[in-house]
Amino acid sequence: MSKKIKLVGKVKSGELTVCLDCNHYHLTFNNIFFEFTNDEYLYFKKYIIQLDTEYWNENYPHPKVKKNIPIPTLQGNLVLLFNQQEIEELRALFNNGSYQKYQEISIKEIDYTFIQN
Repeated sequence: MSKKIKLVGKVKSGELTVCLDCNHYHLTFNNIFFEFTNDEYLYFKKYIIQLDTEYWNENYPHPKVKKNIPIPTLQGNLVLLFNQQEIEELRALFNNGSYQKYQEISIKEIDYTFIQN
């Protein structure tokens, strides 16, 4: 493993690094690991930034499935599913390399089942 790994950005769910020897990008996000060439990285970044999440959230809300935004892969039987928050984290990671440290959120954005005793 190369010792010339540079951290490009980090968010709550993952990080983006680049190997300065081979110029490959490594994206570790939740339980998924991506390794991109420079061209692949630029294509994936463009795809995520331009992704129309409103379409998926409005037309396929699926209350039982929390992740409803599909990202197709070259492998025909593999589609990666993300939720809105994860897409926003990826966009933040690709845009400026760091997620906003403190951000106001609404009660609806908190994914937690509250149980009163």
